[in-house]
Amino acid sequence: MPVLQTAPHPFGEDASALESTVARLRADVRELQRSLHARSAELAGADAHITRLEEKILKLKEAQRELKRLKREQHALRKSPERRIGQLLLAPFRLLQHATSLFRAPPKRGTTEYQAWLDRHRPSPQDLETMRSESRAFSFQPLISVITPVFNTPVEWLEQTVDSVLAQAYENWELLLIDDASRNGATLNFLSQIQQRDSRIRLIQREKNGGISAASNDGLTQARGEWIGLLDHDDLLEPDALFQTAKLLQSNPDIDLVYSDEDKLTEDGFASPALKPDWSPDFFLSYNYVCHFATFRRALAQEVGGFRSEFDGSQDYDLFLRMIEKRDRIRHVPLVLYHWRKTDSSVADNIRRKPGALEAGREAIKSHFERVGQRADVTVDWRTHAYVVRRDLKVAQKISIITTARDSIEALKKNIAYPNFEIVTVDLAVNYNLAVQQADSPWILFLGDRIEPIDTEWLSLMAEHVQRSEVGAVGARLISSNNTIDHAGVVVGVDGIAQPAFRGFPAEDPGVCRQLQITRNCSAVSGACLLTRREVFQEVGGFDEQLPGALANVDLCLKMRRAGYLIVYTPFAKLYHHASGAEHKIDSHSTNIIRERWAGILDRDPYYSPNLSRERADFSLGN
Repeated sequence: MPVLQTAPHPFGEDASALESTVARLRADVRELQRSLHARSAELAGADAHITRLEEKILKLKEAQRELKRLKREQHALRKSPERRIGQLLLAPFRLLQHATSLFRAPPKRGTTEYQAWLDRHRPSPQDLETMRSESRAFSFQPLISVITPVFNTPVEWLEQTVDSVLAQAYENWELLLIDDASRNGATLNFLSQIQQRDSRIRLIQREKNGGISAASNDGLTQARGEWIGLLDHDDLLEPDALFQTAKLLQSNPDIDLVYSDEDKLTEDGFASPALKPDWSPDFFLSYNYVCHFATFRRALAQEVGGFRSEFDGSQDYDLFLRMIEKRDRIRHVPLVLYHWRKTDSSVADNIRRKPGALEAGREAIKSHFERVGQRADVTVDWRTHAYVVRRDLKVAQKISIITTARDSIEALKKNIAYPNFEIVTVDLAVNYNLAVQQADSPWILFLGDRIEPIDTEWLSLMAEHVQRSEVGAVGARLISSNNTIDHAGVVVGVDGIAQPAFRGFPAEDPGVCRQLQITRNCSAVSGACLLTRREVFQEVGGFDEQLPGALANVDLCLKMRRAGYLIVYTPFAKLYHHASGAEHKIDSHSTNIIRERWAGILDRDPYYSPNLSRERADFSLGN
C-alpha cells in the first residue's frame, strides 16, 4: 500500500524557526513581567518599611526633645531653695530607709512562661547520668567534631561556650577552637591555656584574619570526626545536645543532617524559642529556620565544597542549601538544644544588625535555583525580613475553577490575571468529583462561594507551586471580613481533629516565627481555595464523599501527603473569605472516620511542633 506524504510547507524550516523564536520571546516576556512584578512588590515593601522607620525616628526625636526639657526642669529644681529645705527635712528618714535596706533580700527576677516551660523540659542531673550510661553502650559511637571559630570573643562568654561542651552527656566529641587571628589580649591568654582543661579540646590558630567561612573551613579540614556540629563562640549547648544526635543515629544510620529547636540567651535569661517543624523545604527557602543546633556528615560538607566566604553572614544557609541538593535525609529533634546569645551586634537580636547577612542569604537562594536549573526571583519581604521566591511559570496550563459561587462569576473573572482558565459551576461541593471528571483541564482549582480576590495575581502565585512535580496541593491566605485570618494552612491533631492555623490573628500579623507571612509546608489547606493537578487528584481517589465539609479537604490533603506529595501554603495569594459559622462546624460522624483513618498523623503533625499548644493552632507554647 502506498504511503501518503504531505507536501512540505512552502517556507519549510524558516516557518518552524520563526515559531520557535516567537515562543522563546513570549517566554522571555513572561519572565521579565514576573521579575518586574517581584521587584515592584519588594520596592513597595521597602518603601513602606522606610516610612515606618521614619515614623519611629520622628517619635524618637520627640522623645529626645521631651527628655531635654525634663532635664532642664530637673536642673532648675535642683538649684531651687525649696529643694534645699526639703532635703534638710527628709534627711532623718533617708538614714532610716538606708539602714532598713541593708537587711532586705534582693528582689527576685521574674520567671517567664517560657523559662518555666524550659525548666520542666530540660534533663535533670539524673537524666544526664542515664544518658551518659546509655551512650557508652551505643553500638555506633561517632566522633562529633564541634567547630567554633573565635575572634576577640569576651572571655566570660567564650568560657561559658567551652563549659557547655565539656558538660555534654555524650562523651565522644572534640572541640575545635579556630582562632581567626584575634588581637584581644584576654582572649589570646584564655586560648593559650584552654587545651590543658581537656585533651578533647584542640586549638587551631590562623595567622591572618579570613572571616567565619575561612575559619570554619580550617576546622572542617582538621576535624577527625565523621559528624560535625556548629557552635558559635558565645552561644551555649544544652548538655544533651550531642547525645540526641548520637541517639538518633542508632536507629537512623543513613541520615545526613540533624537540627534541633533553639532559643535566645539574653541578660534576663532564655527567651524567644524557635520551636520548629520537621523538614519543610518551602519554609527553608523562606529563611534558614534550620539554623541551630545543626549536626551533619563531614564527608557531605566536604563533597559540596565546604563554606564559601562570599556568603559570610549566611554561610551556614548556603552550605545547607548545597547539601540538600545532594541528599535530603534530614531529621529534626524537637528539643531546645541551643541557646543563641542576643547581643547588640548579633543577628540573634535583629537581622538588620548585619544587613550583609540578609543579602548573602538572598544570594544563597538565587545560587541554589541556578544550580538546580530553575528560574526564580528572590526578593526580601521587608515586613518580616524573610525571602519571597517567585518561580518561573514554565507553561500556563489551563485551570478549571470549580466553584459553587454562581452569583459572582463575572466579578471573579475580572480579578484573575492568569491567562488560561475556565469556570465550572456546581450546585454542591459534594459534586466536585463529578465536575473533575467532566472538566478537561490538567489543573483544578476548588473555590468556595463567598470568596473575593484581593488582587489579580493570586491564581498565578498559586500556579507557580502546583506546577512542581513534588507538590500535591496549594492553599492561599484567606482573610475574614473583619481583616483577621480565616485560613493560613491547617494543623491536624489540634483541638481533637484539625484547626486552621492562626485563625483570628490580624491579617498582616507576622505570626510566630513569621510563619503566617511566609511560604511553608503544612499537612492540609482549606478547600475554599485549593489548587491541585488532575493527575494527583485522581491518583489519590479524589474527595471522600462520606466526608462533607472541611474534613473532606483535610482527608484529601492527607492522602496526597501519604502518596509523597507536599502541601504548600502561600500567604502571597490573598482572598477574602466571607464564611458563615456553619462552614466551620464538623459533624461527629466525619470526626470518627478521620480519627480512625489518620490516627497516627493526628498524634503528630510533622509541620507543627509537639512543643506547641494542642488546644489551638496559634503556635503558642504547649504544656
